[in-house]
Amino acid sequence: MLCRGLKQWEVSLKRSVVIRRKHLGTLVKRLAIVYISICLCLWIGQCHLMFHPYREIVAVPSASPWNMSYREIVMPSGSGQLKGWWIAADSRRVKDSTPPKVLLFLGGAAGNKSHYLDRVEGLRQLGFSLLLFDYRGYGESLGDFPSENQLYNDSQAAWDYLIDRQKVPPPQIFIYGESLGGAIALDLAVKHPQAAGAIVQSSFTSMTDMARWRGFGWLFPVDLLLTQKFDSIAKVRSLKIPVLFIHGTADDVVPFKMGQRLFAAAPAPKYLHVVSEAGHTRLLRSGEQSYLKAIGQFIQHS
Repeated sequence: MLCRGLKQWEVSLKRSVVIRRKHLGTLVKRLAIVYISICLCLWIGQCHLMFHPYREIVAVPSASPWNMSYREIVMPSGSGQLKGWWIAADSRRVKDSTPPKVLLFLGGAAGNKSHYLDRVEGLRQLGFSLLLFDYRGYGESLGDFPSENQLYNDSQAAWDYLIDRQKVPPPQIFIYGESLGGAIALDLAVKHPQAAGAIVQSSFTSMTDMARWRGFGWLFPVDLLLTQKFDSIAKVRSLKIPVLFIHGTADDVVPFKMGQRLFAAAPAPKYLHVVSEAGHTRLLRSGEQSYLKAIGQFIQHS
């Protein structure tokens, strides 16, 4: 009886182990399916995670308190059209008879051109004429969600407009990029070493580094999943023009250390303007910390 009981217990134990293994195998398979599905969603939908276009134009340059005269422009880019604003320099700010410098303004991943009017007004006070525009899918420009290469094409279209339509000599053009626009500005600046200079505000080293900084790196193979690289840290080494980096030490969107790394990797002549305790976009300070003053000095040195 004892032997028979032990045998029955042994058979029952083996069945239990088999069942548990089957359940564990099923759980592992389900978790693998979920993990692969999430990876696939991230790979397919990464543009929707990176770009946050806003269609509504919330203000125009001529509105109060900016009161800047402007001209609406249309630029071809690929099979679509980009819409922008040409804002001529304030004649009261132009010191001599030489043509004013031109700033090609490249915005960040969110909003549209109407969200940058405060900064544009400040830059115009330095004597610039400015071109700012909506990327495809943003604001008034046609198209759906863009891709990295399409954004590069859009910036090239804006450059071509300045050269071909506005007849601006390349040495008169400064390329300004904010956040994601900084990565686009660096790409454009590398392609056009005849430009006067580049200004990169609150920008990152690469989208891979950003994904890791946000905590995705420990769980997902970001190197394999990311097709939108925005690899500025690799491109900045090829710059042939002066560059000014601007970054706030309290930036919680793009860490300050990324701005430091971009500056360290860039060839001379290069400059770094640090705004203490400033966030991602709120960089307005007075005195020696004024980023507008830093830009003015950069223009004089370039």
